[in-house]
Amino acid sequence: MTSSLNKFGLIGFGLLMAAGALYFLLRNDRPELYINEFMANNSACCPNSIVQSEELADWIEIYNGGDVAVDIGGMYFSQKKLRREAFQIPKKNPSLTTIEPGGFLLLWADGDPGRGALHVAFKLDQEGEHIGFYDEDGRTIDTITFGSQKENVSWGRTRDGGKSWKEFVVPTPGQTNQ
Repeated sequence: MTSSLNKFGLIGFGLLMAAGALYFLLRNDRPELYINEFMANNSACCPNSIVQSEELADWIEIYNGGDVAVDIGGMYFSQKKLRREAFQIPKKNPSLTTIEPGGFLLLWADGDPGRGALHVAFKLDQEGEHIGFYDEDGRTIDTITFGSQKENVSWGRTRDGGKSWKEFVVPTPGQTNQ
């Protein structure tokens, strides 16, 4: 009698764990954030005004398509599909890393995170690569794999947060894509 109770207890515990794992994997409470536009071959666009530098680094624009502000501090960016936790956005300055609803945030892909919270630890490859954006718990927020990039031409969604992508001969960092 005792052994059958233990079996039922183990089965119940296993079912409870499976239900919890399924809930975690299927829940849809991710923020509505998108890799909205990026430039991987920059020599003339958009000096970094935050650190008042004339440096012309590659950049990644994030768009908040939701109706609440989202702090991306603690989230991850990676160039490797299988290594999601490559670079974590610092949590120390939410005034810089929070994106208002309908807002944009530029991250500088200059390989120098010591320059501030908005500088990632890698540079974009103008010959093409993968950019992944991941929540703190490892769930995918957004990804893009791209090919060779033209100099001073960005690649972005045709509509902010939309599905289609196109080249922008006139880049729109921090602004609505047109």
